[in-house]
Amino acid sequence: MNISGKLLRKFIPYRWYKLLANGFIVVPKYYKNAIEELEQCFDLSLEDHINKDLMLMRKFGHIIDKGLHREDAAPGHSKVYYNGIKELVKKVQHTEYANDPTVLWAAEKISKYETLQSHPEQFTPVRQESPISQISFEQLEQLVKERRSNRCFTDKAVTDEVVTQLKDVANWAANSCNKQPIRIFVANEQNLAKECLKCCAGGTGFGNNIPSFWCFTANVRGYVWPSEMYLPSIDTSLGAQNVFLAAQTIGITGTVLTWGQHTPQDDKVLRRLLNIPNDYAIIFCAVMGYAEYGYLTPARKKS
Repeated sequence: MNISGKLLRKFIPYRWYKLLANGFIVVPKYYKNAIEELEQCFDLSLEDHINKDLMLMRKFGHIIDKGLHREDAAPGHSKVYYNGIKELVKKVQHTEYANDPTVLWAAEKISKYETLQSHPEQFTPVRQESPISQISFEQLEQLVKERRSNRCFTDKAVTDEVVTQLKDVANWAANSCNKQPIRIFVANEQNLAKECLKCCAGGTGFGNNIPSFWCFTANVRGYVWPSEMYLPSIDTSLGAQNVFLAAQTIGITGTVLTWGQHTPQDDKVLRRLLNIPNDYAIIFCAVMGYAEYGYLTPARKKS
């Protein structure tokens, strides 16, 4: 930024400065809201926070781990990430997260990396036996094809135990650099679920029973904005697919609701209803429950 730019930034309101810096291009309100949300994500990612520490710890550990699996692993590589992960582990040692699985896993990677650096002749690549699935392709294919987006549910409750069971499968999905950003907020009571549903523009055509409302979010602190702006949505979607398939095995169906048409007021209300912190971006929502009847399968295009 040149001297004149610094002076303008200092003496005129920020909103006017941004308009001037963008050549007086007027952005429609719909796009403006989306841009402001992205800017908030960027601002949060710059702050020092324990969630950011844990996400970066997983990221650095993932980068080191890739090298530790290689047959041609040699000392001298990935020192920046090694120093970064050591600093982060030390930073959280005296916090409530000291025994978090992330921290313990990171410590293992540090130890293995240090062996490679000091005694490369003793180093053996990280290995384990390849798993053999007990589920056939045909069984998985059938499960995928049976998954439906139903909108009429019985009044059978989705218990808290089932919610916990389904939540646990989300972070086992593939995600960028092992960041594991997903957090799911659930309204498991009819009246609250119905209030949450009102925040979703696509929440139409449902029956009277709304057993369980789910909000899929991603912690934004561990991403580099804007170059990784799509990754929170991708990571969360991969985890949500695990949830929907797992739910199908116990007779629960889930209907995804877009969040793309939400207003700032929708965002404010849903966050208040479910106590969602600002550093968790809402990706999409869903209604979950036991179907009152089956929906006909829509035609599928050929691959």
